[in-house]
Amino acid sequence: MEAWRKDNSMRAMIIDKFEICRSGFKIALEENFENSIICESSSIEEALGCLEDHGSDIVVFSIEEKFDVEDPAFLRLQELGLNIPIIVVGNARRKAHVDTVFRYNIKGFLDRSNSKEIMIAAIKLLLAGGRYFPPEVHSLDVNGVDKTRFGGNSERTADELLTKRQREILGAVSEGKSNKVIGIELGISAGTVKVHVSNLMKNLQARNRTQAVSIAKNMEIL
Repeated sequence: MEAWRKDNSMRAMIIDKFEICRSGFKIALEENFENSIICESSSIEEALGCLEDHGSDIVVFSIEEKFDVEDPAFLRLQELGLNIPIIVVGNARRKAHVDTVFRYNIKGFLDRSNSKEIMIAAIKLLLAGGRYFPPEVHSLDVNGVDKTRFGGNSERTADELLTKRQREILGAVSEGKSNKVIGIELGISAGTVKVHVSNLMKNLQARNRTQAVSIAKNMEIL
């Protein structure tokens, strides 16, 4: 996974039955990852040949409303998921979708309503070895699912999760500002900003600044 960090390039596979959706994903990835190789497939069967021959840094897989988890092609994709991060695009409020994700080596889940910015942030998290799941999944009672793996916290209000100062700092973080710049703008030290960032990440159950912003946007804190 080191290549994408150095030159912002990567190889990705997009699996979606609709050409217009594949094109949208492809454009978003090409805009954010230079020198990327984006492969498209309308089915898992079609994608498997390319994945087995050439590999991929990530797979973006759109799951259908009615999906057969016993499909041999999907089971093979599940095996590949041990080495290639897979992010599923589906309905975060549909129990069957979330249940499937947590049982089959899937590293991330995007709701179809998520923005392009959240998608890119989530993909970067997966490429860095992390996981991403939207806060909506917290409201689902999914049998056998360890919800502590989701990242984020949708059961508390913004005021309960973050102080006013933390929300100010998170807003500045979302604009890409450094701790030093934020400190100057707010009249506090960079060290104090660092402490606030650490605390807000803990409260949001985020592993890094990018995930904290992503979770906050999903929860409409930002």
